[in-house]
Amino acid sequence: MAHHGWVQVDDPDKLTPDGLKSPFGRLFPAENIAYDSLGISLFAGPDGPLETPSPTGNQRKQSNPAGFTFLGQFIDHDLTEFRVIGEGLQIIPMNPTIGIRQKLLEDLFESESELPTTTNGRSGKLDLDSVYGLLGATQPDLFSPDGLFLWTVGGGQPDLRRGPQYRNGRLIADPRNDENKLVVQIHLLFERLHNKLHQAKVGGGADPEVSGPYSPAFKATKKTVQQIYRQIVLFDYLPRIVSSDQIAQVLGKSATGQALFQKCNERNDAILKRLGLSDATIADAVAIPVEFSHAVFRLGHSQLRPGYVLNFLNNQPIGLPLFNTAAISPEKKTGPGASRLSHTDLRGKEPLSALDDSQPPNVIDLHVDWKFFFLVGNAGDQPVLDENGQPELDDQSNPKTVPFPQHGEPLDGHLPRPTFRLPPPSIGEPPQSLAERNIRRGVDFGLPSGQAAANQLAEAGYTGLTSLARDDLFPPDIFAQFADILASEPRLAWDTPLWYYMLKDAEKNVNQPQLGPVGGLIVAETIIGSYLESEVEATDPARRALDIRSKASSLVATFANGYDPQLHELEAGHPLYHDKAISENGENIFSMSQLVRFVS
Repeated sequence: MAHHGWVQVDDPDKLTPDGLKSPFGRLFPAENIAYDSLGISLFAGPDGPLETPSPTGNQRKQSNPAGFTFLGQFIDHDLTEFRVIGEGLQIIPMNPTIGIRQKLLEDLFESESELPTTTNGRSGKLDLDSVYGLLGATQPDLFSPDGLFLWTVGGGQPDLRRGPQYRNGRLIADPRNDENKLVVQIHLLFERLHNKLHQAKVGGGADPEVSGPYSPAFKATKKTVQQIYRQIVLFDYLPRIVSSDQIAQVLGKSATGQALFQKCNERNDAILKRLGLSDATIADAVAIPVEFSHAVFRLGHSQLRPGYVLNFLNNQPIGLPLFNTAAISPEKKTGPGASRLSHTDLRGKEPLSALDDSQPPNVIDLHVDWKFFFLVGNAGDQPVLDENGQPELDDQSNPKTVPFPQHGEPLDGHLPRPTFRLPPPSIGEPPQSLAERNIRRGVDFGLPSGQAAANQLAEAGYTGLTSLARDDLFPPDIFAQFADILASEPRLAWDTPLWYYMLKDAEKNVNQPQLGPVGGLIVAETIIGSYLESEVEATDPARRALDIRSKASSLVATFANGYDPQLHELEAGHPLYHDKAISENGENIFSMSQLVRFVS
């Protein structure tokens, strides 16, 4: 069974001898931090301090529309996928085992004779290889002879083709994009974008040589879709989780070749060159920092809600919990739509429809109405009406409504209850807590503490960094009832796990939805670095470096003056304006709101 974080590989030897071309790298020197195991379980396990609810009222941090949580998961799957390296450079399809120290390519002293223990199964670029095919190679069985993604269509809406005839039971490049019923629909948005653009370009029933997966027309469509995707990531997603000042700082360093991501890739490229890889092969992929992949970009775990409204049927919300298990039944029973969908939840590997418990054998459509996840049209509240068309009332006798778009939870040091009790197939081995798994992974990959990362960023010349006090990290009003945690593992106070530190750093600024400086700079370094590498086509290292610097320089001014997507998407005339006219080729799509409107 394929668990979270990896996909099946039919013949691992096919990825050698250049299977190392997409390594993980480091922004900061590795550290060997060892925590008391019980202390970590008490700190990050079920019923611990991280399971306490987020603050309310004026102490509650702002949050983003819920769709960006799952766009972030989609981006993560596009950039990273863990693989274990076995003897003879075999790339084994499995997650590294928790509790075993991992070695990266740049950790090795004798890189010509030693092997790292793990590598990346993605190119590290923003190139949609999780949609089109792994490591940049188009996967032809995903497409019809005329170059269109193959689907099954129910109720006028696309879904993946499913069945035992497909690897992992469904026709998709990366099965992780079917982990839940929301990320798979983000995935399908980009497949729909491809099909709309490609069909307009070549028409139906065209000669496969003219429009098929190996044709110039197909490659041109793919390039356009990749460009639109990168525009959405840079101009709509990134500034919602990283402040414009931090983005501008990273672009400024990238324009002079001083970004930490650039230095990380220079080190790894030099190793790959010594191993005999060509400049063209090295340019195909980039090293993604483990500080990003194994800590900071797990930020979305704190943004998860216990459940989501997907759409409305007959004036009633259709919603699902994250997980429908006995351990989390309190959320399930109170979630919208629970009375009609008691046997299903948001986990994937299922069709986007489910049996209606109240009216079997009828089925309920689980395709999302995107207005509940992004700003599509105007924001507002959808009333909940009974079968007579009268408003339903809540416990305080107020009319029930569902806001659109729904917002995710804030970026802070609190996670929803279901994430502390992960059911299969989300995991294949203990621990069951997502927070605990994040911290233990960080230890395995030699990540620095949050304090050390803050110091390293300051030494690199970044500004705006402040130290978090003990009470910022471990608020007395919460941790007073968990005094045994710091007594069991006092090191948590001065070598705080990077993943937790960046969430508490984000929590300090309640007036903005973005990360704090530590997490924000690491995310910006990685996503901007990947964006720039994806935009440049030269393979000669010197030419490539110059082109990257030039591209970065051209973008600095965009983010230097308070760029704010929440405001810009409401400003007629701004590229992000949610209701602007979209060109036939879609090239002026810069936001998820615009993408949804274009493909719908």
